[in-house]
Amino acid sequence: MRQFVTVSAGGRRKLVPLEDIVEIVPMLALGNVDGQNDLCRGIANLRGELIPVFDLTGPSEPLLPSRFILVARAGDMRIGLIVDDVHDVLGIEDDRLLNRPVGGGRTSLLVNHEGAALAVINPAEAIGYGA
Repeated sequence: MRQFVTVSAGGRRKLVPLEDIVEIVPMLALGNVDGQNDLCRGIANLRGELIPVFDLTGPSEPLLPSRFILVARAGDMRIGLIVDDVHDVLGIEDDRLLNRPVGGGRTSLLVNHEGAALAVINPAEAIGYGA
């Protein structure tokens, strides 16, 4: 059984593996850095550590103070993922994990949960790290 944090982002429920999440913090002020890629919304200063922050809801959504940042591991770095809300932790049996069809988006797994297919967000895949 694997554990996932359920989040809302862009009007959809998504799952993030609990083992990838370092902490969850309220929305922080973001600074810009020359040369940041289009997926990055800015850089957050989290207790002296600068982390790139990416928006799971889409680049055109406003950065509201009611949103959250999931501080997560993506390969050998820490990143922030902006979400609208954080809900609960689900335990999911391995037989409910489904491989996403080729060309089906930026995530490789889906979970069949209560009759709905929920995307599993792998932080490294979501930002194109290592691609």
